Amino acid sequence: NSHLREETGVWTFETTPRMSTYLLAFGFGALHGKTAKTKNGTEVGVFATVAQAENSFDFALDIAVRVIEFYEDYFQVKYPIPLSYHLALPDFSAGAMENWGLVTYREVYLLVDENSSAASRQQVALVVAHELAHQWFGNLVTMKWWDDLWLNESFANMMEYVSVNAIEPSWNIFEDFQTTGVPNALQRDATDGVQSVHMEVNHPD
Repeated sequence: NSHLREETGVWTFETTPRMSTYLLAFGFGALHGKTAKTKNGTEVGVFATVAQAENSFDFALDIAVRVIEFYEDYFQVKYPIPLSYHLALPDFSAGAMENWGLVTYREVYLLVDENSSAASRQQVALVVAHELAHQWFGNLVTMKWWDDLWLNESFANMMEYVSVNAIEPSWNIFEDFQTTGVPNALQRDATDGVQSVHMEVNHPD
């Protein structure tokens, strides 16, 4: 969230909206990045370690700004906090995590340079759009308990394609959904150890 003031190494922040503890994140280190603003004034930033070139931030920054603007129009609900920062991490076991206001990514899912393939660019766009969808589905509106986690992921899985198709229609991204997403889902559903969509969870661990 936006900081209000700094006094001798102590940062004071604005009060956040009510949020789940699993969505809290802090980033520390030798970082640099670029920022831009949406039409409604949300500050969007892409950051990485100083080892990464600044021009590798441009693609994801552009996608993030346009996806936020699309979601605000599509949902008719404004992005609820003043910042949307996206941080590329050199060692991150998960692909990405939708922390509120500070989304974290494996570097390959956020950074793009002039040598990146069209497929890599599309993958970055889908991952960014997926994590931004969670800012509404999961962050702003959170399931009552973990056994409804599938709702968070289902909406985000759908909206990543809806949003990317809207901002980059020439990509025909739904063809990728039909040729990759659907077969993968069917293959997983056919395995013996498939996990049911709704899993009863009795403890948060």
